[in-house]
Amino acid sequence: MIRKILVLSFWAPLLWAQGNVSSCYEFPRDAVEQIRQDVAYLASDELGGRKPGSDGDELSREYIMAQFRNHGVEPYFKETYLQEFSVPNRVDRPADGNYFRFKGDALKLDEAYYPVMYSGNGSFKGETEYVSFGIESQKLDRDDLDDEDLKGAIAVMEISSPDGIHPHSKFKDWHDIAKRIRLLKTKGAKAVILVHTKGNANSPKSEFKSLESIGIPVIYVSDPKIAKKLRRSREVEGSVSLHAIEDVTYNVAGMINNGQRRTIIIGAHYDHLGFGGESSRYTGEEPMVHNGADDNASGVAGLLGMARFLSKTQDPVMRRFNYLLVAFSGEEMGLLGSKAFVERTATRQESWYYMFNMDMIGRMEDDRLAVNGMGTSPQWRDLVEPIECGLNFEFGESGVGPSDHTSFYYASVPALHFFTGTHPDYHKPSDDADKINVVGIYRVLGLMSSIIRNTPQGGDFVFTTTKIESTKAPKFSVTLGVMPDYLYSGNGMKIDGVSPDKPAAKAGLKAGDIVTQLGEVQVSDMQSYMQALAQFNQGDKATLLYQREGKVEKAQIQF
Repeated sequence: MIRKILVLSFWAPLLWAQGNVSSCYEFPRDAVEQIRQDVAYLASDELGGRKPGSDGDELSREYIMAQFRNHGVEPYFKETYLQEFSVPNRVDRPADGNYFRFKGDALKLDEAYYPVMYSGNGSFKGETEYVSFGIESQKLDRDDLDDEDLKGAIAVMEISSPDGIHPHSKFKDWHDIAKRIRLLKTKGAKAVILVHTKGNANSPKSEFKSLESIGIPVIYVSDPKIAKKLRRSREVEGSVSLHAIEDVTYNVAGMINNGQRRTIIIGAHYDHLGFGGESSRYTGEEPMVHNGADDNASGVAGLLGMARFLSKTQDPVMRRFNYLLVAFSGEEMGLLGSKAFVERTATRQESWYYMFNMDMIGRMEDDRLAVNGMGTSPQWRDLVEPIECGLNFEFGESGVGPSDHTSFYYASVPALHFFTGTHPDYHKPSDDADKINVVGIYRVLGLMSSIIRNTPQGGDFVFTTTKIESTKAPKFSVTLGVMPDYLYSGNGMKIDGVSPDKPAAKAGLKAGDIVTQLGEVQVSDMQSYMQALAQFNQGDKATLLYQREGKVEKAQIQF
């Protein structure tokens, strides 16, 4: 559920008054300039995009630790602020350890075949056994497997399903290739060869940074002629040798111990994309540093602002709690840092009261602020809704999202995520410090302080589970080439930015347009938009309906 509250004006923070529980906490005014300096350094070219394992990664955490030390924030891990963990860098495939021979001829790696991320290391030789789609289901009245023939065999399996890969497939629960490979392994297959001779499907990834090994060799034969021949029993042999190379990075955690029973966690991730990579939206040919000013130098600046304030405040209301301040790494790679932090501090979580996560709080416009995770405790609304900080709140219920509060939610910790919205510079080199609304960050800190002030000291802070709006995100083989406005709560999907030379741009769409239908699917929100997009493949055409300045327009999309 999304709910808006309109109160006061942009300059309301300058008129804050203490004593009224609905007023905004008077956060120190000198914080604004320090926030500006924090963002300027963390998002400077000198730090090279703060990719985990890089020199910029080290410089970032040295800066964070220096700020902690200078303001009396104690190390959380005995005598250190640092918690080490590993992140994936790449997977090496030595040429002498990878081969596949069919009819005595060696197929060329990456041209006719390649190992996939589910593969284990090892050699295989023997007869193939074609298992069609590899499905075994009484419910669906489908059984592709012969247990006797599979024992010790090399299974050949289609990557599609009997009715293709799409959101309305009868066999949707079997679209997961890994699930089918595991079943083949339990039936005795000693290796699996994936092919695509039936139905629609995207080829498995040929490049990946980490492994999800199922324990037997698994390759994908991309040559269509050979793939068809493998549907008949053939003698084959091959070998797979994959080696995951990892980098080391660190979470940075400090403690303000006020001798209290309850601890409030305040976090933000400090890593970004370095010079780009898979998550980048940059389409240029030359590598460029991605400074990540909003994502997430803004959140780290907020974290440091709270550290400075909470370490020196003499306000007895704010000193009713201890504060655990954490700068996470590895967020851009899948919340790796916060996951490691939560898993390795399990014995210290009894005092944890609730968690604040700041991720992308630097682009506030029209006083808008998303506060996600409101459903993680029934107490949040009584704490947050009465506060008058001059903000237009967009409340989200779910405790699960693409940021570090999710790791705490899964540890049963009530958690809020503060977010000022996405923008055309998201995951691009243009996300720079000069575009940051520093006063907006300052206002978020005022809101957070107000929530702490309103929090009763006694009793428990109740955790509740929330509905996960999408248990599994749809997989896309096409892109429209737009940046959605994630704070838009009306009907449809509002476009915040359009990428050049992509289908939307070629069809004449622009920022501010609201997509209401794509193909045959009505688009009412982000979820329905993603479901609509998942139905298309490269080369498909679709009619798109959208609103522009109150009028319904039509566009033809070529994917």
